[in-house]
Amino acid sequence: MLRELVTWLLARHRRVKQLFLVAADTLIVLFAVWLAYSIRLNTFHVPNHAQLVLILSAPVLAIPIFYGFGLYRSLIRYVGEEAIWTAFKAVGLMALLWGLLAFMTRAYGIEGVPRSVLVLTWLFTLFMVISLRFVARWLLIILSSSTVPRRHFLIYGAAEAALQVAATLQRHNPRLSILHVTDDPSLDGRLIGGNPVYPAREVPQLVSRYDIKDAIITLRYSSNEKRMSVIESLRKHGVRVRILPAFADIVEGKHVVNMVRDIEIGDLLGREMAVPDKALMDVNTQGKAVLITGAGGSIGSELCRQVVPLQASRLVLLESSEVALYQIVRELGEYDELEIVPVLGSVTDEALVKRIIAEQDVDTVFHAAAYKHVPLVEQNPHQGVINNALGTLSVAKAVFESSADVMVLISTDKAVWPSSVMGASKRIAELVMQDFASRAEKAGLRKTFCAVRFGNVIGSSGSVIPLFSEQIRNGGPLTLTHPKATRYFMTASEAAQLVIQAGSIAHADAGGSRSDGDIFLLDMGKPVLIRDLAIKMVQLSNLTICDERNPQGDIAIKIIGLRPGEKLNEVLRYSVEPPVSTVHPKISVASEPPLEALDFERLYGDLGQATAMQDHDRLIEVLSKVTGLGSHANPRGKDT
Repeated sequence: MLRELVTWLLARHRRVKQLFLVAADTLIVLFAVWLAYSIRLNTFHVPNHAQLVLILSAPVLAIPIFYGFGLYRSLIRYVGEEAIWTAFKAVGLMALLWGLLAFMTRAYGIEGVPRSVLVLTWLFTLFMVISLRFVARWLLIILSSSTVPRRHFLIYGAAEAALQVAATLQRHNPRLSILHVTDDPSLDGRLIGGNPVYPAREVPQLVSRYDIKDAIITLRYSSNEKRMSVIESLRKHGVRVRILPAFADIVEGKHVVNMVRDIEIGDLLGREMAVPDKALMDVNTQGKAVLITGAGGSIGSELCRQVVPLQASRLVLLESSEVALYQIVRELGEYDELEIVPVLGSVTDEALVKRIIAEQDVDTVFHAAAYKHVPLVEQNPHQGVINNALGTLSVAKAVFESSADVMVLISTDKAVWPSSVMGASKRIAELVMQDFASRAEKAGLRKTFCAVRFGNVIGSSGSVIPLFSEQIRNGGPLTLTHPKATRYFMTASEAAQLVIQAGSIAHADAGGSRSDGDIFLLDMGKPVLIRDLAIKMVQLSNLTICDERNPQGDIAIKIIGLRPGEKLNEVLRYSVEPPVSTVHPKISVASEPPLEALDFERLYGDLGQATAMQDHDRLIEVLSKVTGLGSHANPRGKDT
């Protein structure tokens, strides 16, 4: 019978449930006043006419006050501990006003109430109002969820953020049991918000004892390395881990359960994100006309997103792919205050590049246009050199001959000791920057030409992470070139921010103590073993690796061998000399002086002739002579 009543009540409209609660509170107040009289007078009290009027006036005062304090805003099954304090204030005000009414009626000659009845009424009403809500909540949980097994959830952390997450989770799922884990020995064995706190060393036993499947990490002030260590330890025990994002640190006094997200690949690289320097971000962008080549690519599009809020006067987008250009223009369309000029064309069209720089009065050029897929460029070497090397030459000439001040080349770690045509073409592009920096210096022009060299960008087209994601969705196997292959990784947003800041450092120092034409290096942390990355991505998908130790696993890893032009390990600089630091802790300058003896005009002519005639042997000969393509002459002893 009781179960049917609960089921019927749960199915009613919210307003009906509130009316039931109002009726119950009315009866509670009436009973509390009568009980106070009976205890005070030590008898089963039968009120006279004057007392009856006062008793009936109590709920008339109480219900509007309860409503005003929000006691009917939250329904029974969502009531939390804060309802106690709300009820305390509401019942206290009700008792105070009722006592004032009793005093006034007594002053007019109507028999009032003993003062002790006022105190007893307040105590009884407060106790019964709170008890009604929590007992009803308990009954609702028991009767409506008795068939649902109790679920245990682990929260790594016991600070304020962890307390807020736990409170919100249990509010939405009262049968959820929260276990806190912490590294702070002073909290061992304590209760936080009614939930027990355990030491981190007991995680394996807790997972086994309570069959824990999910966990949230709320380490607000810990480094990425610490979070990564915790993630790995929980993953080993088959726990699905989610993380409270860093920006939750600034949210105070709010429930943050909606901010919990699944772990992303960037969380597992063990690197701290660089905080951009606002002054450096503004030097080459604020109030300037900015041209971004390859604007639809991974880095080019991210550069667009970073430049837009920097109050540039105009943003010119040069892109050879119609689809890519349409997508980035559509994405940036919401910024009405910025003039966006889309240009469909190639950086190899020198006349086009000169025209748009002149017509749009461009101040700063970020040159991101490039063919970057090693195997494809290896199969199409002439187009790779035309686009990457001669395309850079085309843009550099246009900048040199115009009023533009700055050109920043997006380079790659594959340009160091290149083993592929793609790497060699990007090394030529770096040399183009040094050549035109030298020309500008000799001509007395305050123009900045520099390159920024870094490794792989997480999520960029053609990189291993999107490839692995697709292979996981298809059920595997994950194709790995070599079990010992490593790569440097960086998020697109961080890379774009550092590129902008590196260009500012170069421009600010032009003509100063350091020579122009610098090659800037970004701090990318330690190289990542691709096999480890593949395993982590499988775990992020809540799957397991299929191997000799776990033949029943979900996803297998297949070794396919290094493809033509690929390296086992990448390096970021040629010289054994350490890089020179700059004003930004994540940006340094490679100690690589320009090649003084190189005949650049002859180089450009040879490359143009070889590509025009499709002379593969001649092209490889020129690239090898200038960049050491495929020579393996690496004085640092790295495996190439």
